[in-house]
This record gives sequence, structure tokens and C-alpha cells, in this order.
Amino acid sequence: MKKRIALAIAAAMVFATLFAACTKTPDAPAAPADGGSAAPAPADEGSAPAPEGASAYDQLMTLLENPESALALSGVQPKSYVSREAVDKGLDNITPKAVGDIKIAWAAASLGSEFFEGLRDSAQSEAAKLGFKPIDLQSADFNLQTQQQQVDTYVTNQIDVLILNAVDLHSSTQMIKTVIDAGIPVLVTGPTAAKDEYQMITAIISGSNESGFQVGQYCAEQLYVPGEVLRTGMIISKLEDADSNSRPCGWIAGYLFKSAEINGTPYESKYDAILEAYNIWTEYKAKRSYDLSDKGLNLTQLGVGEGTSADNGRTAVQDIIVADPDMQLLVSEMDSMAVGAIPELKTQGKIPGKDIKVVTCADATATALDLIKDGELMATATNIPFMAATSMVDIIYDLFVGGRAGAPAGATTPADAAVYYNNLPATSFTPTIAITAENVDQYYPTGEPAPFNTFAKYDPYTPLSIDEYNTLHAND
Repeated sequence: MKKRIALAIAAAMVFATLFAACTKTPDAPAAPADGGSAAPAPADEGSAPAPEGASAYDQLMTLLENPESALALSGVQPKSYVSREAVDKGLDNITPKAVGDIKIAWAAASLGSEFFEGLRDSAQSEAAKLGFKPIDLQSADFNLQTQQQQVDTYVTNQIDVLILNAVDLHSSTQMIKTVIDAGIPVLVTGPTAAKDEYQMITAIISGSNESGFQVGQYCAEQLYVPGEVLRTGMIISKLEDADSNSRPCGWIAGYLFKSAEINGTPYESKYDAILEAYNIWTEYKAKRSYDLSDKGLNLTQLGVGEGTSADNGRTAVQDIIVADPDMQLLVSEMDSMAVGAIPELKTQGKIPGKDIKVVTCADATATALDLIKDGELMATATNIPFMAATSMVDIIYDLFVGGRAGAPAGATTPADAAVYYNNLPATSFTPTIAITAENVDQYYPTGEPAPFNTFAKYDPYTPLSIDEYNTLHAND
């Protein structure tokens, strides 16, 4: 395990700012010339206020309409979706084919991290298992113009279906429309939630706020003591990215939600805790501290690494642990940053797991699971690339071939699959699980073949249709 962790530190330092798929937004505000962080726009800029007296849920749905406030709420899902059957997704143009004749193209945002490599390798593995020819994959290296050119070439080459790992989804809607107009259906993955009118079949992504929420609940279960205050610091990669806002914001919500329940003063709903956490997070990231001692939590420090690597994690934690040597808990946005932060804590004379607890809000890499087994990390949460990648390849098989074992009951033939997949939510969020010392053995990738040994074990995932989702959440 120690060897794997050491290798991970070295690899993560090479990858610098590229590790997590969901932490790159090409249109994020540039940092000032003095190296400081760009000031975030006001949280309510550009969004109409919710009606007076609106519920927490309604207020959150209003906040989600504004891209700036939605940064901290990525993965907060509505109670129901409206039908997308009328949105043209190119599904009427599908002609069933022999699996070996189907041309799948993948326009990748990047291949510069373990996450992106996991997307690629697991998709190719699933394609080979089902009998597809190798996927034609090209990387744009986070350049939107390059991705546009690559997609144009795919259309010219008459591919059958496009998987788009979007560099910038909101700037890609015309690109997607062009592909659909050519009779080619599109599936999307990446960091950004889609809008109902976008023409992809669905965008399959992880819910960053929810992953933080799950870990926050676990921390409260383990660490909250009525009448005591937990001194907590956080490290994030950026001030402007969706994941670097959503994950810690979700952690605050989860901690408040569970600690209130333990204290016998529960929130009316999960949404009330999320809304309160959103308001706390907005002020916390502006001031770099927020005292919630009346709720048993003091957010004493916030460190920004300006990147997602182990080295960025080391940088982010250096100053804040000196500023608050009595810190009891460190919350890291993601595993890759914690891989650097943990050795730095030791350098500062702190023993992770004893003098200070450490958790991460995402990724569930095998390296993080090693750290949990070694007792240096309390918890992480899933952000497993294989879920999205294999699911998209499975959907393509159902649409063109049919008869796949594990296909949804309403999608066993290509004709039925076209109907079923025509009414998926614009965004389908993969399931989120907190992995802890209590359950790590269940998810440890022992015996898994490459590339599936690089992240936690997972169950196959198929997106729910809108009808299925609405039925499941009818009593939320």
C-alpha cells in the first residue's frame, strides 16, 4: 500500500491540474495578475428571486437557474422532471446494425488524468466485451475549438453515434445540434448538468453536492458531540469551479443535517439543510472562515490549491494548518489533493487519523481506499468514471442491437430502447456512496482487472427514465 501511495503522489504531481474530470471549466474567471484568486460574482446575479415565503426546495430550484449560484449546488436534483419526449435527439434515425458494424466516436475533453484514462479504458473494455469495434477516441486537451473540429470530422466520416465528454457543455449546444441534424444521436458526460432542451439523450455525471453531503453526514455521525465545537479546515482546488464549490457546500449541508438529527432538532427537510449550507458556503469562501459554534462546527480556515494534484493539496494545507494548529478535521475536495495534504500534515507534526482527522469529498480512488485501510483517511465518496463510460456503451448496444442482459425492461429491442431512452432526464446523476473504514472492504478493488482496479468497485448503472424517476421520488 505504501508503494502505491508513493507512486500516486509522484503521478499526481505530474498531472498537476488535470486530475478530476469534474473540476475543469474552461470559461472560469481568470486569476488576477498578482496570483490571487478571482473574486466570485454575487450569488444572486442574473437570477430572479424566489417568491416570498417559498420553501427551501423552491428557493434551491430558483438558485439552480443561475449558473453562478448553481456552482455550489451541482447534483441537487428536482423532485420531478418534465417529459423530454418532444426534444429531437436523433433517435428516429437509428437503423439496427450488427454490433461489429457500428461506428462509435468519443470526443474526449482530455486524457491527462487517471479519471479521464478511466473513462477511456472502461469504455473500450465494455465495447470489446459487447462485440463493438474499438471506439474512435480523440482528445481536445480542454480546447473547445479543437473539440469542435474533431466532432466535425466525425460527422463527415459518418459515425453512428457520438459520445461527447464536453469541454464546455453550455458552449456546445450548436455542436450537438449539428450532429443531431446529421442523424447521429449523442450521449454526454462531463462536469456540467444539462438543460432540458439540450438535444443529447442524457448527460451522465456524478452529483458533486451529494458526494459532499454523504461524507458530511458520516463525519457528523462519527465526530459530532452535543455541546462541543469541531474545528474544521477545508482545502479546494479552485474558487470558481463547480466541483470545488459543490463538494464542500454539500459537506456542510450533510454535517448540519445529521448533527441536527443527533441533537434532536432535525431540519424540516434535506433541502432546508442544503439551502442553509449554500448561504454559509457563499460567505465562508469569501471570508475564508465561518464560525458555526452554535451548531457545533467552526470552519476556521479555507485553503485554495489552484489545482487538483497532490502538490496543490500540499500547498493548500500548508498555511491553514499553521494558522490553526488546533484544527481537528481537514476536509479535502478530492482524493488527489489529500494524497499531498496528508504527508504535509505529518511534516507539520500532525498524525493523520490521530491528531487530526482527514476526509475527502470525492473520487474513491484505490489510493484513497489504501489510506482508509491504513487509518490515515476517514472517508471518501464515489466519483467513479466507469459508471458513466460503461453505461453509455450499454445504451448504444440497446439502441442499435438490443437483447443485452441487464437492459431496462422497457428497452429490450432497438425499437423499444429508442422509446425508453427518448425520455431520460437531461442529466442523469450516477449513484453516490460514502466509503469509510466500516465498508471499505466491500468496495476495495481486490482482484479487479485493469482499469477497474484503480477506483472502488461499483454496480452497473443504467439511467432511470423520467417516468421511473418521478415515480421513485413521488413522496420526496
